[in-house]
Amino acid sequence: MEDNLALCACAFVRNKGKSVFTENDVLMGLSMDLRWMTYSEAKAFFSAMVTAGLFERSGDICRATFSENGIDVPVAYKPSRELIGKVMATREAPAPKPEKEDVPAQENKVPADMMPTLMKVAVDNGIERKDFMVQSNAISRKLGIFIEVAALYVLRDAGVDITELSDRVYESVKLK
Repeated sequence: MEDNLALCACAFVRNKGKSVFTENDVLMGLSMDLRWMTYSEAKAFFSAMVTAGLFERSGDICRATFSENGIDVPVAYKPSRELIGKVMATREAPAPKPEKEDVPAQENKVPADMMPTLMKVAVDNGIERKDFMVQSNAISRKLGIFIEVAALYVLRDAGVDITELSDRVYESVKLK
């Protein structure tokens, strides 16, 4: 099965013309762009490829770890339903449950949503809700940061003292 996974991964990489992707690029590419399988099958397939060492994850970035030159890919390659079935079967096999570890309560925390608090501070300091969100979203997209952090920049630029808020936002973002 690993040779077939390597063939599928190579066909995908050649089709896309690059070897570095986000996980979402791979999933959408396998399911929507190439129409080889459903999205849930693509998730299982990608997981199998990572397990087989064909892709290496680094955060959200995935890099192909194989050389495409050594693999002969047929012109109109599409993975067989049999291969997809095998991958899905290995995914659905129940994994042994690890013994329960004592996890500190802090690791189980859900990050608090700070946006309502930041919005209230903005409104209390005379910033329109709409303007606050537009500016926060623009900064978040431009810098590639969490919206809460971008909101702190907007508040700071408006002359608001954010020292008290910054620690709370940091703790919230740290848990995401």
